[in-house]
Amino acid sequence: MKEFESVNFVKGVVELVNSARTLIALILILFNINPLVSSANSANLLPFEDETLGRNSSAYLSTYEVPSIQMKEDFIKEISTYAMKANENWGIPASAIIGMAIIESGYGTTRIAINANNLFGIKVWGYNPENAWQLQGQPDEDYERIPVLADYGEDRKIYDESKRRDNWYRAFSAYKEAVNYLAGNLLVNQRYLFAKTNYDERIKKGWSFERASKEYLYDIANAGYNHLGGEYYRKQLGELMDEWDLYQYDNKKFKDISEHWAEEQIMFLAEKGWISGYPDGTYKPNITITRAQAAAILSEFLALPPLNKTISFIDVEKSFWALESIQLVAQHKIINGIGEGRFSPHTILTRAQMAQVFYNAGFYSQSANNGENSFDDVNKYYWAYIAIETMKQEGIMAGYTISRFGPNNPVTRAQMAAMIYRIHEKGLNK
Repeated sequence: MKEFESVNFVKGVVELVNSARTLIALILILFNINPLVSSANSANLLPFEDETLGRNSSAYLSTYEVPSIQMKEDFIKEISTYAMKANENWGIPASAIIGMAIIESGYGTTRIAINANNLFGIKVWGYNPENAWQLQGQPDEDYERIPVLADYGEDRKIYDESKRRDNWYRAFSAYKEAVNYLAGNLLVNQRYLFAKTNYDERIKKGWSFERASKEYLYDIANAGYNHLGGEYYRKQLGELMDEWDLYQYDNKKFKDISEHWAEEQIMFLAEKGWISGYPDGTYKPNITITRAQAAAILSEFLALPPLNKTISFIDVEKSFWALESIQLVAQHKIINGIGEGRFSPHTILTRAQMAQVFYNAGFYSQSANNGENSFDDVNKYYWAYIAIETMKQEGIMAGYTISRFGPNNPVTRAQMAAMIYRIHEKGLNK
């Protein structure tokens, strides 16, 4: 008998628990509460849901009143990786990209950022467009008036969401995709490309990353990226970039030049935009330099303008990465072809050839007129004799020893950077 009563007691408890679960589920349904819905959907309520938070302007706000320091740091750490890669691929300042992501997405906590991985509020205008996510409850921003279903007062309107084109936001698979779309599509289109050009020119003129990046934001905002204008956008994002020292991500530090003898010179030229590294983040300072690479560096260094003459080479295809640079140095007779319509872009430059290229570019105050040759391995009748003596005289190039120049030795990328640095320091490129 006791055993039977015990069994009934257990059954009763189980039934009671199941009843409680059913009741809780009914309550959740009745009050439209879904415990599995993310915080992004349960925050920034609509006007009929909450009198205070349910305002149309709240649709843009963070789902957290104040994201924690750890959340902010984690967000910046993740986005900085994508921003630096985007900077490498498209030249948009990484500090600006990160700052834009912070301010537009609330450190990744807005409903747009959480539901669509959209960090920048990039819209897709239209009725139920593909690859887009709808942000319901936002203010009316359409060109045509949106029907109002209910009006609870200022900033507390319920719109007919099925009639809207203005609240669809591009949906991305991940934050990385959003960053790449911003830097590789939106900010390099015809409307904003001038800002990148201005940024590059300012860096070359010696502007700091901080100043140039803030001015970049001013330019794109005035071009229409932010409706509040350049002064506002520069100030708001500038404060964030200062707070987190986001300019550190603009410093293109190559992975393989730490403690290299030419580290300072290489970094100086990289910051000026005169040299660049490889996609894997290296500079490869000790490998030799080709004629095409030398053409690219010199055309950037001298900011060579195109001349009204057409020069082409049969061994340089139209799709070749250094085509424009090769044409420019050939037009200015700095690096000429090798004959028979060829440029030989992949040929390694020797020290003698490098001296002649610098001489052709006019990197000297006075041409050498030595009575006696300085090096035993370069006699007076050598084809690059004057160029070598002039570069020695100017302190641009030196011998391996007092009497040996090594005219046929190849030039490395580090040596090229060091020589360009000396030319700049002596003001011979003006």
